[in-house]
Amino acid sequence: MAELGFFVIADARTLLAFRLAGLPGGAAADVPEARRLLAQGLADPGVGLILVTEGLAREMQGEVDAVRREGRPPLILEIPDRKGPLPMEQSLLERLRSLMGIPR
Repeated sequence: MAELGFFVIADARTLLAFRLAGLPGGAAADVPEARRLLAQGLADPGVGLILVTEGLAREMQGEVDAVRREGRPPLILEIPDRKGPLPMEQSLLERLRSLMGIPR
């Protein structure tokens, strides 16, 4: 079985750290660019994990959640940007329940 790779969607400065580690991806200065990069990562059959900064993921939460609900690769993982993690609006358990469609 082929090994699946990474794809990073972040602001330019955060992306630089991942590029130095050899990970592919793209810098998004705005939401339309982040959506274009998400589509690019999803279209690549070699991508198994998309890392997207929390701020960008929140701006396109509908698209991110739709991919997660499909339950197939690639997995999308939200990561902090260079400024650190964003405050959580929901607990992790509440977020997982909503993604899996489990009522409270």
